[in-house]
Parts: sequence; C-alpha cells; structure tokens
Amino acid sequence: MASDWLSNSFRKMTGFSDSGPAFIRKTNAGHAALKRGLPNDAVALFKEALQSAEKFGEQDLRKAEALANLATAYHMQGASSDAESLYRQACAMCEKALGPEHPEVMAALHRFAEWYLGWSRPAKAEPLLRRVLAWQEKAVGPDHADTVATALSLGDAYRDTGKPDKALPLLQRALVARQQTQGAEHVSVALVLDKMAQCYHAQGQYAKAEPLYLQALAIREQAFGVSDPYVGHGLEKVADCYREQGKYDEAEQFYRRAINIWQETLGPEHPEFAHSLDHFAGLKYTQGKYDEAENLYRRVLAILENSHGKYHLSRAKTMDMYAMVLRTQKKDELAQRVEERAKEIRDMCAKIAADPSAYVEKPDPLKEFTFDLPGSKG
Repeated sequence: MASDWLSNSFRKMTGFSDSGPAFIRKTNAGHAALKRGLPNDAVALFKEALQSAEKFGEQDLRKAEALANLATAYHMQGASSDAESLYRQACAMCEKALGPEHPEVMAALHRFAEWYLGWSRPAKAEPLLRRVLAWQEKAVGPDHADTVATALSLGDAYRDTGKPDKALPLLQRALVARQQTQGAEHVSVALVLDKMAQCYHAQGQYAKAEPLYLQALAIREQAFGVSDPYVGHGLEKVADCYREQGKYDEAEQFYRRAINIWQETLGPEHPEFAHSLDHFAGLKYTQGKYDEAENLYRRVLAILENSHGKYHLSRAKTMDMYAMVLRTQKKDELAQRVEERAKEIRDMCAKIAADPSAYVEKPDPLKEFTFDLPGSKG
C-alpha cells in the first residue's frame, strides 16, 4: 500500500495512546476492500477511519496514515486531484512530526514523486526527487541501491520534461553502479541501458540509442529466453528505433517477433498484443501501406474495447491514428466520425476522473466492422 511508510513510522514512534479499535477496524476493512478491487467501499471506510484518527490530535501520525489510505482509494477511483491533495497533506504531517531529514519522510516523498510519475506529471515529481537524492547522497552515499533507484527516477522525470541532457549523467552514474554491484549482464543493467537509449532516442540520436537498446535486449534474452514478454518490450523499442531511421525491413522483423511473443504468451486479446499491433500499424502507414495500417488499427481498437472498455484514453489515441489513415485514403466521412468519437472518449474520461459515477455507455460507430489481420492467429 502507498501508506505503508506511515504505518511503519507509527509503529516506530513511542508515546502514542492506544490506536483505538474503530480506527484499526475501519483501516483494515478499507485495505481489504482495496484488495478486492472495491475502491468506492474503501473510500467510505477510510473516511470513517479518518474521523476516528482526528480524535487523536492534529499532529498524530494516525491521521497522516488515514489521509494516505484515503488518497490511495481515490487514486484507484481515478480521482487524481483529490488523491494528490491528500498525499500532500499526509507528507506534510509526517514531516512535521518526524522532521524534514527523517528517513521515513524521504521514503514518503519518493513514493509521492513516483505517484506523480505514474500519472505523467514529471514536472511535479522532479523537485521531490532532487530533494530525496541530495539527502541520500549524504546519508547513504551515491552508490547505495536506494540512491541509484532515486537517480533513475529523477532521470525519468528529466527525460519526460524534455531535459535528456540532465538525465544522461544520472543514468550513466547508475549504470556504473549497477554494473559494479550486480554485474554487467544483470537485468537491472538492461533497465538502465534502456533508459539511456530512450534519452538518446528522444534527442534523435538514433546511432547512440540503437546499440544500447540492442545490448539491453541481449541481456534480457540471455536471462529470460527469446520468447519472454520482457523480451517483447525490448524488441518493440529496437523496432521503433529502426523505423525512425527508415530501416523498415529491420523494424518489421522486430515488430513481428514482438507480436508473436505477445500472441503466444498472453493471447491475441491482451492489451500488450494490441500495443504491439499499434506500433506495427504505424510502420505500415509510414511505408504507405494504408490498407494494412487501417486493418491493424481496427483490430487494436477492438482489443482495447474488450480489455479496457469503451472509455479509455488508449482508444482515443489509437482513433487519432486511425483517423489519420482514413484521411490519407480520403475516407473523410468515416474519419470525422472516428475523430468525434475520440473526442467523446476524452471528454468522458475527464468526467470519470472527476466523478466515477459519470460513466454512461454510448454506441460505438466502429462496431459495424469485422477484422482480418493477415498472418495472425487471432
């Protein structure tokens, strides 16, 4: 749970009165509801736990724990703004109770930053991670595993805010540390190589990105075998790099290998299979093979609807690409319908984020299509 750090801190502190049966009962019931995938029930239970915690006093860490638990439940509901506010309050309370340099406070800030990264808010994660990294470098040293993990997260934040030049020194330092402690062929090294490659990729430095992707892929193939899903991810990254260099034959080879892995390991209706088809469709469009690209995007949309439901941002993004293919083929009427549908999905996703009860089923204009993917078993 996102609030484990608060529970751990609370157990380490002394001088508190009894936790109170109501607080413990509601908290445990809330966690059980989360594990059963019932965030609405969890919200109600954690609110009751918060009411109990407020009786212990404003500076009692049990209130911070209750706030963090409620934030976790809101997060699962999709109410990110409510979750952010509660996480911030919980971190502030923990810092006031334990002090700004306490290890548990640093752990809390790191988790808060990771939450921001998970919600694609790297600009907000960046200052938190800088603070944690500075503390870790002094407290445990630059080569400690926790310091390296924070450096990698900060590298992600820099990359995602368009600062690859700041990310690369951190990643290079993490690479050396991982190679020294884990060995050059360890899968943790492959992770860092991938991140470095992504920075070069983002800068358009494909000649530097490509060998790093291939090195990471080779490590994963050695560790997991050539048909493992982890290898599938690596194949797609290499294929994307080849595509953007105009190496279409090499890109197609790697995309097909990835598609086969997802189909064999997870099945032809899994989102990862759809993700791979989406990338492959982009290649076909770039090659001018518009009929193949159109058919692939239709298939992706069908899989995403079955796996994620009609109202999911991944479907809207795919519809944008599908509409572009249709426009290229001068199928403007259908393209307009698809574009309108994509806007409806985005509008509904925004409503659901604000109020999960806002979900309403609407007919999908793509239902009339059937799909036949050449060379696919599904």
